Amino acid sequence: MADKKSRRISTLGSRLTSLISVALVLVLLATAALIALTGKNLTDDLRRNLGFIVKMERECNPSDVNILGKALHSHPAVRELAYSSADDILAEESEYLGEEIGNLVDSNPYSSEFDVKVKPEYSTPDSINSLVKRFEQFQGVSEIVTESAVIEGVDASLKRLSTILLCVAVILLIVSIALINNTISLSIYSRRFVIHTMKLVGATASFIRRPFLKAGAVNGLFAGILASLVLVAIRFYASTIDPILEQALPWASVAIICAGIILIGMAICLLTAVFATNRYLKASYDEMFLK
Repeated sequence: MADKKSRRISTLGSRLTSLISVALVLVLLATAALIALTGKNLTDDLRRNLGFIVKMERECNPSDVNILGKALHSHPAVRELAYSSADDILAEESEYLGEEIGNLVDSNPYSSEFDVKVKPEYSTPDSINSLVKRFEQFQGVSEIVTESAVIEGVDASLKRLSTILLCVAVILLIVSIALINNTISLSIYSRRFVIHTMKLVGATASFIRRPFLKAGAVNGLFAGILASLVLVAIRFYASTIDPILEQALPWASVAIICAGIILIGMAICLLTAVFATNRYLKASYDEMFLK
């Protein structure tokens, strides 16, 4: 009775160790995915605020302003368009300085302008330059001011971030497969003689393999759920640090990552269980003593 109880405790401890090991590996994968999602959403949010300012000539014809406004509004690259007249800009500057500028000068020194925000897919340097060349040809346009340094910086940062995250994801995936494979293989190794005994009594390979596959799938499922709970806790903590992080990590995306982690955990555990079980199904009695 004592031996049976100690075996149960040993089996439970082995399964618990396997569960925690797999869960920790999945937490690493989930964290990498969360960082990638945060970086992408923050970059997209920054891209949505990129664009250019079209300054009109001080004495331009109102019809020229209307023509340009319609062209900007109908262009597929333009996400948001705001028009400010010379008087509007003068009033804003006066409010900002706390003094009426109109009383200091004979005429309004400002000209009307369009503040253009482009869609994220058009916020690359080449796309912005192409738009600038197109709209600077319109009648009445004095100059177009772009945020070239910001656009190029965002584009370069996004490329570096994507490359780094891709490398990290590949490395973590390889490490995850290796660690999970080692954990599941050790678990099945401890029961290799049970596999051999079942072979001797005539059990088929599929019959022997079935409980190990079921155990692997269940282990991956619970490990994925445990990793998902950790991920949810990280999301809650991130929302208390900065509202920007809360916006960059929508719950719908977090739920998708959690579902993906659970599926990845189950898939890796299942495949590992298949390979490890097949190894001992093909092994002879003498080979059972070899790791």
